[in-house]
Amino acid sequence: MSLIEVLAKQPAGEPSATIPHAAEIIVGLVAFALLVYILYKYAWPGFVTSHEDTQKQIESGIAKAEAMEADAKAELARSRERLAGVDDETARIRDDARADAERIGQDMDAKAADEAERIKAQGRQSLEASRSRTISDLRAETGHQSVELARRIVGSSLSDDASRGASVDRFLDELEAMGGSAGGSGNGARGNGGPS
Repeated sequence: MSLIEVLAKQPAGEPSATIPHAAEIIVGLVAFALLVYILYKYAWPGFVTSHEDTQKQIESGIAKAEAMEADAKAELARSRERLAGVDDETARIRDDARADAERIGQDMDAKAADEAERIKAQGRQSLEASRSRTISDLRAETGHQSVELARRIVGSSLSDDASRGASVDRFLDELEAMGGSAGGSGNGARGNGGPS
């Protein structure tokens, strides 16, 4: 059954069990309006303010997040640039180190060559000095022995041919004892001087 049928069946002037009395409706409407007014006057501004604060906080948070994201992107770009700079610097340092190592190697090679030349020069000087001393000593010794042999030859008697030949043979034997080359030429001289 509909509400209209229920109202139609109800006798006029009697209060209805389903429909409230008009005074109740008016009191309810006034109470509802008063409640709406109190809520609108006191509670609604707090709710709106709270909602606006929350909205501002959210917007501020979003702005901060966007700013942080922009800062992070900028820092990432700066880090990439620094990393590229570090790679370039590393390559430059590596190239400088190679150049320094090559230069040091060349310097060491040059120093070693100079030192070797200095040692060779000292060795040549020492060898030349030793050779000069040896030649001087040999000349002095040869001169001394020649004088000694000449003294012996002159000192011996040269009166007859036999003693003269013996003296020449003895002289040649002593020359052979002093050196092998003198012995070879002495044999030839002895062959020529023996009969005379």
